[in-house]
Amino acid sequence: MAEEKVATRTVFPVPTESQKPRQKKAPEFPILEKQNWLIHLHYIQKDYEACKAVIKEQLQETQGLCEYAIYVQALIFRLEGNIQESLELFQTCAVLSPQSADNLKQVARSLFLLGKHKAAIEVYNEAAKLNQKDWNTVCVMITRSQQLSLRSFCLPGIGI
Repeated sequence: MAEEKVATRTVFPVPTESQKPRQKKAPEFPILEKQNWLIHLHYIQKDYEACKAVIKEQLQETQGLCEYAIYVQALIFRLEGNIQESLELFQTCAVLSPQSADNLKQVARSLFLLGKHKAAIEVYNEAAKLNQKDWNTVCVMITRSQQLSLRSFCLPGIGI
C-alpha cells in the first residue's frame, strides 16, 4: 500500500530582458565622524597628545567640519589653560550646530572663566531657551545669579 507522491516542481519565469549589472559594493560616502570613537577613547583615558593627533588628522580629512573633534579639542585647550582658544573653538561648534544647548553652555563656561560674566549669563540664557528642561543650565543660572548678588552686596562701603 505504498502511496505514490507526485513531486511538483515550481518553475519561476526567467525574465527575457537583460538584467542590469549590479554593483558589488555600495558606494562609499565620506563619514565625517568616523574617528569620534578613537578621539573619545583617548580623551577619557587622558591621553591628550594621542587625542590631539587623531583630532588633527580628523580635521584635515573633514576640512575642519567635524563638530565632535573641535569640541574635544576645545575641552583639551581649556584643561591646558588656553581659555581664549577654547572659547573660539566652542563658538565654532555653536556655529556648526546652532540648536545645541550643550555647545552654548560650553561657550558660556569659557566666557565665565575669562571673567566676562555678563556675556556668560546672556549665553546661558540662550542655552536655557533652547533646552528648557535642562536642570543643569537652570541650576547654573540660579547659582550664578546668587553669587553675583552676593558679590554686589558685599562690596566695600555697601552692605555688610
